[in-house]
Amino acid sequence: MHNEVPKIPFTFSSKLDIAFLTELYDNDFEQAETVFETSLEQIQSELVNAGDKFSQGDVPGLKKIIHKIKPLFGYVGLNKIITDFAAFEDVCAGANDISQTENGFKNIVKITEEALETINNELKRLKQYNTQCL
Repeated sequence: MHNEVPKIPFTFSSKLDIAFLTELYDNDFEQAETVFETSLEQIQSELVNAGDKFSQGDVPGLKKIIHKIKPLFGYVGLNKIITDFAAFEDVCAGANDISQTENGFKNIVKITEEALETINNELKRLKQYNTQCL
């Protein structure tokens, strides 16, 4: 008789788009871990670059980086943030001066910092699950 320990299913955090992530990763939680980790690193790095462009007064450069960061939120189930980033891209597109982006940029930084915490927490959960269950 073979006694197999039943595998405990992983469920993504309710802070994320669970249905989207379930379909995207199709129970491949090792892949999800890899993508969450890569997305976390890229968002952190690009947020620093965005801050540099903001400090330099480079509105087109800032817009380009925001555009580059935007899809990364989809890979981690934070699809609403994509809308926030798209709106800020529009602000950048209409700005003649960096000062016109200041409030929006502060908001984007706040949203991103909160998102990074959520992504990091989910990454920790994925790592723990993958270590214990695979």
